[in-house]
Amino acid sequence: MPFDFSPYRAALLDLDGTLAHDDHALPGAAALVRRLQAMGLIVGVISNSGAGPLRTQMRLHGMAIDIDAANIFTAAAHTAEHILRHFSRDALARRPRVFNLSTHAVHDMLNDQVDWVQTGGEPCDVVTVASPTSQHYSPDRARVALQLARAGAAIVGLCADRLFPSRRGMEFGSGAATQMLAYAAGVTPTFCGKPQPEFFTDFCKHLGVDTNECVLIGDNLEADIAGGMNVGMTAVLTLTGVSRRKDIILTPEHRRPAAVVDDLTQL
Repeated sequence: MPFDFSPYRAALLDLDGTLAHDDHALPGAAALVRRLQAMGLIVGVISNSGAGPLRTQMRLHGMAIDIDAANIFTAAAHTAEHILRHFSRDALARRPRVFNLSTHAVHDMLNDQVDWVQTGGEPCDVVTVASPTSQHYSPDRARVALQLARAGAAIVGLCADRLFPSRRGMEFGSGAATQMLAYAAGVTPTFCGKPQPEFFTDFCKHLGVDTNECVLIGDNLEADIAGGMNVGMTAVLTLTGVSRRKDIILTPEHRRPAAVVDDLTQL
């Protein structure tokens, strides 16, 4: 029996592993988005990607999935918002001082709103961190980030992902890289992205809905399902990405999703 979406005002769909793999739509993805839009639901896309909403919109468009950038929220976008919200120094009439060990998207979204730190000897408020495969991450830059963090800069990871799949196999995730830097510097990092509660609540504010009016569809029991359920969302797990049926058995019953599907065609 198809899942009943009628009680909800919005459906939030994870991107990688749920809607897509690389640049290919997964079975049922485009049809499900069209169905939800035809039903009048607000359809949003969430991702722990280091890309921005506009680039993600273009990627989805190439897969015949039509979602406006305003309805897309990524870890990179959440990180940029977090930096401006928590590290602006209006009373001192200066902008946040940021060292970017993350992505081009974070740079583009913060450019002209922050002062970029380039060396380990400069004053710095915050270091942003993403996966070691990210464009601004290198061993030399990681050493600069360590020097800045040891001197007092906060560390903000794009997300807490331990790993992520790529064409080469599993890669170290933003969370792993962030924890390594924080451990070496002896500080406690802050994470954006999923499964942080603020990621979901901030996006719902953007969309104008309450969290309990949303159904979340994702492939990761930790980042998607637990993250959404922690803020009152109904969650549906698709077995097209990270989590498998055997993982559900190991999950406490009260933490299990409302439904499990083999792929999105079942929705």
